[in-house]
Amino acid sequence: MSDTEANADPQQPRSPSTLMAYLKLMRIGNVFTAFANILMGFFVVQADLGFTSLPSEQLLPLLGLLAATFCLYSAGMILNDVFDVERDTAERNNRPIPAGDISLANAQTLGWGLLVIGILCGLSAGTNGLLMATAVGVSVVLYDWILKQTPIAPIAMGLCRVFNILLGMSLANAESPIFLGFAQHHLLIAGSVGVFVAGLTWFARTEAKVSSRGLLSFGVLTMATGLTGLAMFPQTLPATTPLRLTADTAAMLIALLGMLTLYRCILAIADPVPAKVQAGVIGCLKSLIFLDASVILIVSDRMLAIGTLALLLPMLVISKKIRAT
Repeated sequence: MSDTEANADPQQPRSPSTLMAYLKLMRIGNVFTAFANILMGFFVVQADLGFTSLPSEQLLPLLGLLAATFCLYSAGMILNDVFDVERDTAERNNRPIPAGDISLANAQTLGWGLLVIGILCGLSAGTNGLLMATAVGVSVVLYDWILKQTPIAPIAMGLCRVFNILLGMSLANAESPIFLGFAQHHLLIAGSVGVFVAGLTWFARTEAKVSSRGLLSFGVLTMATGLTGLAMFPQTLPATTPLRLTADTAAMLIALLGMLTLYRCILAIADPVPAKVQAGVIGCLKSLIFLDASVILIVSDRMLAIGTLALLLPMLVISKKIRAT
């Protein structure tokens, strides 16, 4: 970018190259997995209430939660690069900030601004929405700022995903809640996906170089544990929540998705070169949308599941232009 472009009037429309730089900074393709989390959590709670479609009065809260997760996820991606600017300058100088496409000051302003907006959008689902959005925001900042280079980083990343799903479930008001209106099956679903994401983070820990087979194997076992927990959630549903699939069929569906998802990861264990590990990581990222759609299919209308699964399309299109990892 030239000095003229860098100092252009901020009121002028951004050039396509500048817009692409911001989308790259936000790793925009991955945000669709966060949308899928929100839709899954929201429709599980609606199913608890006996709804298998979207009531018109719930549209605004849902849109607010989708806006919240967009802002929080994007803020997390931006602040990741803000805190990593020195490392990226030395090792990955093609990232938007070290490349000079986006100034550090602008990235900081956008990142922190989106974080605050995302938390406020959580209010669309009441106090629980605000609390869960705040939990996501705090987890994101702690991960980006302090925890990313520590051994517990994958756990922190998993917690970000747990709180994001609970954000989607913010309207839950179970008769026998365990925590803030959330019932056992809510926490099992969110926790299981969180364990899966923690395993994925361990698996991807050294994706840029030849990885340790031990670390890759541990990541796969952790992901398998999360999938096992997810397969068990239909058994914990209250009697008032109808199942669209039997518990056994639901478990088989999750197991099948799990085998298809982890197949590439197992290949990477056999030959842990960056290309194969990264292929496994990208496959697991995409599988998050499949898993969320599967949960919806188990408890709600199949058209809602198909609509959630359709989020994979923009993710795939964007991934052709912007790397997911």
